[in-house]
Amino acid sequence: MTEIMIYGAVFVAGLLVFDTLLRALFGARRKSAEVNSRLETLQRSANRGEAYRNLLRKRTSQDRNSFLAPFRWVARLYEQSGLELATHQRFLSVAAIFVASWFAISLFYAGPLVIKLVLQIVLTVTVTVATIAYMRARRIRKFVNQLPNALDIIVRSLNAGHPLGAAIALVAREMPDPIGSEFGILSDQLAFGGALDDSMLDMVERVGAEEVKLLAVTLTVQQGTGGNLAELLENLATMVRERLMLRNKIRAISAEGRATAAVLAASPFVLFFMLNAMVPTYFDPLWESGYGTEVVVVCLTMMAIGTVILNRMVNFDF
Repeated sequence: MTEIMIYGAVFVAGLLVFDTLLRALFGARRKSAEVNSRLETLQRSANRGEAYRNLLRKRTSQDRNSFLAPFRWVARLYEQSGLELATHQRFLSVAAIFVASWFAISLFYAGPLVIKLVLQIVLTVTVTVATIAYMRARRIRKFVNQLPNALDIIVRSLNAGHPLGAAIALVAREMPDPIGSEFGILSDQLAFGGALDDSMLDMVERVGAEEVKLLAVTLTVQQGTGGNLAELLENLATMVRERLMLRNKIRAISAEGRATAAVLAASPFVLFFMLNAMVPTYFDPLWESGYGTEVVVVCLTMMAIGTVILNRMVNFDF
């Protein structure tokens, strides 16, 4: 009994040390990731105009030499994801996914090379787009979480007598990314003579969040009709906070369904690898029957349809 308690204490101590190291490591990375990239670019650039052009150039994938140029909708996802990869880095990332997909397909399919190549291209495109969409959703979620605090800064600045441009520039200086750089680009556009309507529409295109559309409508309508802008933005901040609270409640209620969907989607693959590792010859009769590829394709198709249905059941639009 004493030995069991000692082993248990050693295990708990090791677990605590491991957790502390992970928190320190990821905490340092999180601090470096939250630095306002616009301020860093402004420090490295000769002037504000050059920094503004560099920021837009890093975020865009519509340049002439970009391999994403033919896929405009993918390019838009990429811009809204906030990724700032050079052309060679994008190419290397897609090439790594391409090579990984080859090994993944080789585990399940041993048919003709042409069909394997087609499957590899489809899997590469799917994984690439899914990764960009995930990065975009994560960035939008972080932006929306920061938006109420940014609106509070603008409201306090307006109540202190500052103009709207100065209030937006204050958000760009005080807030971390992603909202700091986005409001910084907006501030630069206004400083270079851009109209508020056009600048807000550009910001909506860069971010892709519904809450930014509400902010754009609020600013453009107030500019045309007049009124107390500070009060309007204060009400907008309250509304965004209430939407976030409602979203968190819905995610908490649907957490069990999302966990069930993830387990059901992953269990066939886990079961396959477990059986293949414990009994390597378990699936040999299936492959030797000549119908193994057809069975795998039908099963994967049915799993994909089921995963989509489960995803629609546990995700809500509001």
